[in-house]
Amino acid sequence: MQILILGGSGRTGKLVIDEALRRNHSVAALVRNESSLKPRGNLTVVKGTPLKQEDIEAAFEATPSPPDAVIVTLNAARASDSPFAKPITPPRFLADSNENAVAVMRKYGVRRIVTMSAFGVADSSKEMAWLMRHIIRKTNMSYQFEDHDLVDKEMKTSGTDYTLVRPVVLSEGEDLPVKDFGDSGKGVGMMSKITRKSVASYLVKAAETNELRGRTPVIANV
Repeated sequence: MQILILGGSGRTGKLVIDEALRRNHSVAALVRNESSLKPRGNLTVVKGTPLKQEDIEAAFEATPSPPDAVIVTLNAARASDSPFAKPITPPRFLADSNENAVAVMRKYGVRRIVTMSAFGVADSSKEMAWLMRHIIRKTNMSYQFEDHDLVDKEMKTSGTDYTLVRPVVLSEGEDLPVKDFGDSGKGVGMMSKITRKSVASYLVKAAETNELRGRTPVIANV
């Protein structure tokens, strides 16, 4: 299948590209810096930003046929690598990027979109331990979670076959077995983690099927 990735130059996005190519899919990636991705067979790199619909459309046109699915792994840039650093992207960076993707999808008749969200977004917030909920909602992390909340709200009324994947705390490591804790994450442990490779694999598998459409699965490693 043909997959378009928004956010392919990020740490998780690069792993999504690796996994999609490993599974013999053709991939187009819209990135701000073309040199951030090494050239490979079945990978088309398009320069642009998801904040411009015309750039997303250029990515749709860069391959012989429109994508069968769009995978979004965008994150708001911060002033430093600290998760508590102030964001340096617009307040609606994630929401506007997903909204632009949906607009272009409608034009080309594409329905499947899989977006990487986070545990603690929207209704999953109530399942978090109090301390973790306080950290993400009362520090600079709140800006990105509020943006994720907007994505959650707007995607649910977009008319697309969406899946909003909500991983717990990301870590490095190999692709490990994944447990689905339902759409709100009931029963997730406070110290639960998931490797980026596990998330990447889950996102690609989600794009391959409609089994998870309309869902917001919270995932962690077993």
